[in-house]
Amino acid sequence: MFANRIVFLPVDERFCTRDYFLLLARAANIDVVTPPKVYLGAKKTPPDLRRLSKWLKETALPGDYLVISVDMLVHGGLIPSRISLDTLDTLIERLGLLEELKKLDVKIYATTTITRTPFYNSSEEEPDYWQYFGLDMYDLSRLLARSFRGEMVHRSMIEKIGKIPSHFVTDYLVRRIRNRKLVSSVIELVDKGVIDFLNLVLDDNSKESISLAESEIHRAMVDSLKIGSRVSIHAGADEATLSLLARVLSESVGEIPTFEVHYASPEHKDFIPPYEGSPLYQGIQNHIEAAGGKVVDSAGEILLLANNPEAGLDSAQQLSAPTDLSSYERFFREIEAADSIIKGIADVKYTNGADNYLVEELLKRSELNWLETNYSAWNTAGNTLGTVCAHSIVQLLGSKGLLKVDQSRIKKLQAIFFLEHWAFQSNIRKRLLVEAEKRGSKPWTVIPVESWAEGFVRSELTPYIPPVQDALEMEFEIERLFFPWHRSFELGLSIVQKDEPRGD
Repeated sequence: MFANRIVFLPVDERFCTRDYFLLLARAANIDVVTPPKVYLGAKKTPPDLRRLSKWLKETALPGDYLVISVDMLVHGGLIPSRISLDTLDTLIERLGLLEELKKLDVKIYATTTITRTPFYNSSEEEPDYWQYFGLDMYDLSRLLARSFRGEMVHRSMIEKIGKIPSHFVTDYLVRRIRNRKLVSSVIELVDKGVIDFLNLVLDDNSKESISLAESEIHRAMVDSLKIGSRVSIHAGADEATLSLLARVLSESVGEIPTFEVHYASPEHKDFIPPYEGSPLYQGIQNHIEAAGGKVVDSAGEILLLANNPEAGLDSAQQLSAPTDLSSYERFFREIEAADSIIKGIADVKYTNGADNYLVEELLKRSELNWLETNYSAWNTAGNTLGTVCAHSIVQLLGSKGLLKVDQSRIKKLQAIFFLEHWAFQSNIRKRLLVEAEKRGSKPWTVIPVESWAEGFVRSELTPYIPPVQDALEMEFEIERLFFPWHRSFELGLSIVQKDEPRGD
């Protein structure tokens, strides 16, 4: 059994980045401590980093495992890492806390992010000028990526983006160079033995992105230092600490879980998912290895079954009913034929939500044991894959008696995934946007109508609850429902079983 304690510093205060980790860890009966939510800031508002540093120094004890977001430690969160004006010297000074903590005889599993460059005009999560020059900045970043690789850039393309005010270009480049140097410093800490394992994740990226080009620079550094076994570089962000949780648990009990990977559409396994720069099959292997597992050709302890895409579509774009059922038929044949102890279902067919037909069919399958099966389908392929790998490893270690998994809590987590990824993201959110706009709310935000929106979503969830309850063989009700960052993009949920004390 895992007898140590985990000290957890999330990348920010959102439900998916903080509570997913806590729910999975506590389902595994892990003693996990984390800063109070009010210590973590709020979206673009960074926290008091001196208070966080003090909390870490006062909390960490010899023998602890530290799962730490470097973005929170040095920037104050994922969004501050994109917009802050702190100098590199300031960031390096904050990073030095890891060396101080390491002296306590702790193990440090860290994650940090290669900054994204989104391809749209919106300043919701970016500097203010992204509202007007976001697409142009993305074009600029693609030119930079090509120059990194030694390609010639045509003068007409450079002139095309000349309309961006120079001070905005300077701001973008200074921050990008700063963050790239910071990542190099983090990699050096791996080489020095301060960080035991590093998840270096590429926030939203693409094949032509500067993020992918920078990752190649970091990969070369990792290879030159011969520390590739202690650094994983792959697409993702919000799920990264879940992978670290699974790795901590696997390594602590001396297990390397084996994964056998199957695809609903194997002919499309090399498709590059939206917001990523590498083929799906490569991303799956990266996530499995980051979580402490390995891929095998047959007889895997875990079957990872990917409902994989053949086109880059959002869940809102899916048809009301599929026109071709062959991939689904293959999918269910694979489940029925599997000898694996655990079945992890990664629904990555669409971004930002679930495949409605697949979930509806899954919930009808009475033969599925949801203590040995799990399902996720949230924003990007990387988000979903990291979640499924971590969930599967916890279930596997529990089945082997290496963890004492709480059956009620692991089922409640799965219920939350169904309600958020399927019911809300793929269905209710579309109706919420329409109704909120009628009440004067702009797309995505719910700030002007938040109380109404909470009631609306709670009511709309009602018909989705019975099939989830039947599949999981548990009765529950929603205790709390809220919107992280006060927007309609995601949902926070807590549920309780009938007759269970509130606040569990």
